[in-house]
Amino acid sequence: MSSSSVTSRKRCYCGDIAENFTSRTPNNLVKRFYKCAKPEQDEVISVKILMVINIFKFKLDASIDEITMLNMLSNTCKLERDKLMENVDVLKAINDVEVNKARDMEVKVMQMKMFIMISFALFVEFDVALSMK
Repeated sequence: MSSSSVTSRKRCYCGDIAENFTSRTPNNLVKRFYKCAKPEQDEVISVKILMVINIFKFKLDASIDEITMLNMLSNTCKLERDKLMENVDVLKAINDVEVNKARDMEVKVMQMKMFIMISFALFVEFDVALSMK
């Protein structure tokens, strides 16, 4: 080979040079494909893949813990909201009672004013009648 020629050897994901094969199936007759020279190891998973899987498991566990915590906080907020709604209902009922008491008091004050005015008018009339005799 001369120094100007370039070899384009395909490499496997493991880093080794892949071997060139030819397909003999009816669908892909004489089609070239590349395959790693190492024997297939279905049961053995590379360390990098295990690290990635463990990282994802860790992130999944952390996410599940966070979701659980957020659900608990959500339930706590719902309980607090329900308690506050009950307090608001009680305060509205108390406010209605106080408003009714204030209206009754205003009516009684008006009646008292009328009674005092009528009493004063009768007293003045009685005083005028006594002074005329």
